[in-house]
Amino acid sequence: ELVQHLIEHHAPQCQAAPQPVVALLAQVATQTAELIAQWQAVGFCHGVMNTDNMSLLGLSIDYGPYGFLDGFDPGHVCNHSDTQGRYAFARQPQVAYWNLHALAQALLPLIPGDEEAAAALLREALQAYPDRFAQAMLLRMRAKLGLREARDGDGALVDDWLRLLAATRVDYSIAHRRLGEAQLPAGAEGLRDLFLDREALDAWLRRYRDRLAQEPEDPA
Repeated sequence: ELVQHLIEHHAPQCQAAPQPVVALLAQVATQTAELIAQWQAVGFCHGVMNTDNMSLLGLSIDYGPYGFLDGFDPGHVCNHSDTQGRYAFARQPQVAYWNLHALAQALLPLIPGDEEAAAALLREALQAYPDRFAQAMLLRMRAKLGLREARDGDGALVDDWLRLLAATRVDYSIAHRRLGEAQLPAGAEGLRDLFLDREALDAWLRRYRDRLAQEPEDPA
């Protein structure tokens, strides 16, 4: 009854699918991927990603000991009771994927027919998560870097930027603010002051500015 209610009120397009429950799982996986990409892009740490704290509608709910990153530490844990770091910032995407697998297991009895065939359908639906998360994360990081067009090499540029931030736990929000200011006439000194390895930053900035030059708009 719960699944039928959910489909009727929040996923009516799934009703016409050959397997509405499978279609619902694919939709939830896609919405969850979009949600986690939003979290990661802004440095949001949920803190308690148990399966019962995830939303079928792709919303942030039940975030008790939540926090936002200051210094960029992929291993940051915002929940003092999470002594194993299960819900560390960098683990959030994988935890969400695990939770979706738990949801698929719960939905399995609702698929008519052979159980093995039903499980295969649900596994295929779950693939919507990694596919969409990679796309959504890169889209949001491009936006943070002012890149409106998609080009080869953007993923590597983003990854290397995050590695620079992590190397000395540079403040996540301030670094992005100053990265924008670095394109103004005042230059990049305010940004460079945040980094210990300025040579590595300067090398990345040269790549970044070359990439900005490929955009149709003025970098400033």
